[in-house]
Amino acid sequence: MQPTRNATKKLVSSPKCKKASATSEQKKQGLSPRSTAPVLKRTTFKTSREMDFFSKKELVTQTGHIVDEWPLVILKELIDNALDACEEGDIAPVIEVSADATGITILDNGPGLPEDTLQGAIDFTSRTSNREAYVSPCRGAQGNALKTILPMARVADPEHGQLIIETLGKRHTIRCGCDPISQRAVVHHDIVDLPKCKNRASRNSTINQALSCGTSIRIEWGARPKGEWPFGYRYPYEDNFARQFRELIQGLVVFNPHLTMTLNWFNEQTTWEATDPAWNKWKPHKPTSAHWYELAHLERLIGAYITHDRDHHSDRLVSDLVAEFDGLTGSQKRSKVLEDAGCHRVKLSDLVVGGRLDSARISRLLKAMQVHTRPVKPSRLGIIGEDHLRARLLAMGIVPESFQYSRKVSKNGLPSVLESAFGWKGDESEDRRTIISGANWSAAIKNPFRSFGATGEGLESALTDMRVSAYEPVVFVLHMAHPRVEYTDRGKSSLVVGAKKQDLS
Repeated sequence: MQPTRNATKKLVSSPKCKKASATSEQKKQGLSPRSTAPVLKRTTFKTSREMDFFSKKELVTQTGHIVDEWPLVILKELIDNALDACEEGDIAPVIEVSADATGITILDNGPGLPEDTLQGAIDFTSRTSNREAYVSPCRGAQGNALKTILPMARVADPEHGQLIIETLGKRHTIRCGCDPISQRAVVHHDIVDLPKCKNRASRNSTINQALSCGTSIRIEWGARPKGEWPFGYRYPYEDNFARQFRELIQGLVVFNPHLTMTLNWFNEQTTWEATDPAWNKWKPHKPTSAHWYELAHLERLIGAYITHDRDHHSDRLVSDLVAEFDGLTGSQKRSKVLEDAGCHRVKLSDLVVGGRLDSARISRLLKAMQVHTRPVKPSRLGIIGEDHLRARLLAMGIVPESFQYSRKVSKNGLPSVLESAFGWKGDESEDRRTIISGANWSAAIKNPFRSFGATGEGLESALTDMRVSAYEPVVFVLHMAHPRVEYTDRGKSSLVVGAKKQDLS
C-alpha cells in the first residue's frame, strides 16, 4: 500500500527526518554534523627536497657539524677532493690553502675538475657521486661534499656569498639561492674563459710552478668589520680557531706522506714539504676487491649500474662489471667466474626478475668472484710508516727520545692497518694534549674513535686511563686504513670499530 500524501508530509516533518536533512545540509556546507564550526579539508602539498641544502638547520643535518665548524668542513672536504683528484691522475699532490677576511681558497695541482662533476654538484635534485656505490678504502663515500659547500656561502652571507671555481681554462662563478614560493633551488652559474697560461696561484705562493694547473675553489663572502667571518667565530684569527684550522691541515699532512701543503693564513705562510712524493697507497681509481663486498653491497652497485645504463639507453654485460674487480681484469679468470655463476653473455638487466634484483643469482656471482681471486693483503692498502710519522711529530716539537710508533694489521677478515704514534713535548711546552685521528688518509674534525669494540671505551678515555690526560703536553696520532669504513653520522664524527670489523694482531 502506498502512503497517503498526508502520511508522507507527516513523515518528512518528523524530528528524525529533520535531523537527517540538517546533517545532509551541514555536510554540503563543510560543517561537522555535531558542530556548526567549519572543518578544514587538508591539501597534501609536495615540497622539494632541494631546500635540504638552503638553511642553516638543514645544512647542519647534511654535514653533521654546527655552523661554527663550517670553515673546517669546507677545508676538510675540499682538500680530500683535491687529494683524490691528484691520486686519480697519479700526481704527487701539491695543495695551497689561503684564508683571508673574505674567503677560503683551496688550490691543487690535479688534472682539473670535470665539467660533468660540477654540473652534478649544482643539481640539487639528485646526489652525484663516483664513490657511494663502491666498497673501497677511499676518503669519502657520501657524494655530497661539494653539493653542501656550494650553498654554504649563500646561507652564511645571503647578499655576497658565492663560489668561484677555476679549472680547465674556465672560471665558474656560482651563486645559489632559493625560490621562496616553490621552495626550489635557484642557481646562477656564470662561466668565462681564463687567459691562456694564467697562473691561479696566490701572489705569496712558493709553489707557483706546481700549481699552474689543476683546480682553484674559493668560497667567498662580503667584507665585514674587523675581518669577521659570517660563521660562529667573530675573529677567525683568534688563537683557538686558528689552532683548530692549522691542526686539521697538520692532520692531513701527517696522514699523507706524498703531500706538499702550504697554508697562507692571513698572509702568514707555512709550508710542509712531502717526505715521500712517490709514496703509494690504494688509489681511488684502483679496482675494488670482491672480498670487500657482501651481498647487499654488490646488489647496491649492480642496481646503481642498471639505473645509470637505463638513463643512458645502454645495458652492459655482467662480464663488464666483473672486469672492474681486482684480479679479474684477465679474460681467463673472468671466463671462469662467468661459467661458475652462469652469467655468460648475460646483461645486468637480466639480473632483475619481477622488478627486483635476483639475489640468489647475484650471490652466486659474488661467491665465484671471491673463489677466483685472492684477498687483498693489508699492506696493499697503504702504510704511512714510522719514518714519516717521526718526522712530522718532531716538526711539531716532541722530544726525540719520547717518540713511539706501533702498527697492527688484520690477520683475517677484511684487510686493515692501524697505526699509532706518540711523542712528549717536554716540560716547557703548553699543557695541552693534541690528538690527530682519522681513517683512510683523511683527518677528522672531531676524534672519530668514540668506542672500541665491546668495551665501549673511547680514545680520550683510553688515553686518560694511561695517564695521558687532556692537560698533558703530548701528541698522539691514530689512523686506520680499512676498505669498509662506517660512521654513525654524516659528520663522520663517530667511527664504527669493533671485533666484528677486523681482527688486529
